[in-house]
Amino acid sequence: MFIGIANIIGQRFGGGGGGGFDADYQAVLNYATTQGYTLPSASQQALQNQLVVDLKAAGVWSKLDTFAVFATDGDSDFALIDWINLSQYTAVNSPTFTTNGGFTGNGTSSYVNTNYNASTSATNYQLNNASRFYWVDNRTGTNWEDNLSGRAISGNNNSTLIRINSQTTSLNSAVDMRSDGFKSINRTSSTNVEVFQNTTQYSRTATSVDIDGGTQVFLRAVTGYNASRFRFYGMGASIVSENTDFYNALNTYITSL
Repeated sequence: MFIGIANIIGQRFGGGGGGGFDADYQAVLNYATTQGYTLPSASQQALQNQLVVDLKAAGVWSKLDTFAVFATDGDSDFALIDWINLSQYTAVNSPTFTTNGGFTGNGTSSYVNTNYNASTSATNYQLNNASRFYWVDNRTGTNWEDNLSGRAISGNNNSTLIRINSQTTSLNSAVDMRSDGFKSINRTSSTNVEVFQNTTQYSRTATSVDIDGGTQVFLRAVTGYNASRFRFYGMGASIVSENTDFYNALNTYITSL
């Protein structure tokens, strides 16, 4: 009862106060307030806090190295916060930010740089235990996410060009990624890769070589750009057994906006 009252007070008066919020989500609000960003509405703060709570309950949060929620009614700077590191992604050449929608590329020059490099900054992301995931809408073009080294492309339409820690070696067979929604690529061993389209799982093989070098970007690849829209992005340890709960938490948040 007292926790519920504290939440109501924190949500009503906003300002990053968030009485009763999860400590990790409160840290995001505190960081944003210090930076002078416009915070999400009080009602959305409650939804975002619940998202963190749900990810912790699903065993996902502790596996993340970087995670950003672009679908927010806070400002575009708030949307670029890395919730794990309390740092910033960078919007390059003005991808369009839509309230509660996320970032959309222009197909010619705009993209987002996560400023996260797994080869130098990884904690949970490892050579044979790694994941990259995102939520994409209004898919345009084929290459959605990359590290500009040509070794970490994921998100092509119906293609073998989905890689994780395998340099230029692609999966042993195609994966159908032609619908909007949650995309996840997970390396679970030196040979095995699990790809998810929402909750549909594809098991494939590709031998690991090294951890992908370079910072990860999306809305572009080495050779081009696209005009899709991203609502979430993250990387960390593999999330295969947690995938359904992970998807459900993200989907619950999106459908509540």
